Amino acid sequence: MKAFFKTNSLFFFPYLLFIIAGLALIIFDSKAEKHLEFNSYHSSVFDFFFYYITFLGDGITAVLVVVLLLAVNYRAAVFVGVSNIIASLVTQILKHTVFADVVRPKKYFEGIHDLYLVPGVDNYLYNSFPSGHSTCAFALYLALALITENRIIKFICFVIAFLVGCSRIYLSQHFFEDVFAGSIIGVIFTLMVYYTLNKFKTEWMSKSVIKLVKRI
Repeated sequence: MKAFFKTNSLFFFPYLLFIIAGLALIIFDSKAEKHLEFNSYHSSVFDFFFYYITFLGDGITAVLVVVLLLAVNYRAAVFVGVSNIIASLVTQILKHTVFADVVRPKKYFEGIHDLYLVPGVDNYLYNSFPSGHSTCAFALYLALALITENRIIKFICFVIAFLVGCSRIYLSQHFFEDVFAGSIIGVIFTLMVYYTLNKFKTEWMSKSVIKLVKRI
């Protein structure tokens, strides 16, 4: 276990810092005050950047990654696909049942404060908690971090997941708490799938589309 976290420290260490800082923000500041503070910082450059970076945390991106991994290694593709499906399913169930009444920033501040909204973004009103994009992003990029042996790529995976989470707040699609919870769900269920799959050493998982084509 210790060796596992040490090998992947360039993802887990900054994530731990994020968790600690996030807990402090949640404890000492209300979600409304935090969001208004975040919302006060905006520019055309940030608008452009976060508008596009948020797409790296949607389901389509995850599907494309799985398809690409099928060409390289079935085990990696199954790992990424299953971890994303389970984590995202948990988030969707929570946001449509237990937390169905939690509204998004645009609805929350309706008639109270005029938020800065990025032009061209269709802001949703309901089902705010947890953040689906954040769940998907942390599940996807943690899975990729665990697959690769390159330590720099592991860190880049964290940065991308973190920026996707930031984008959801910047675009006023979610509060910080939504992103925080989504990241935890993504990380926990990805680790669960990782340890479960490691128990299965079936031969077909070591194959790939490329290997299959070469045999034909």
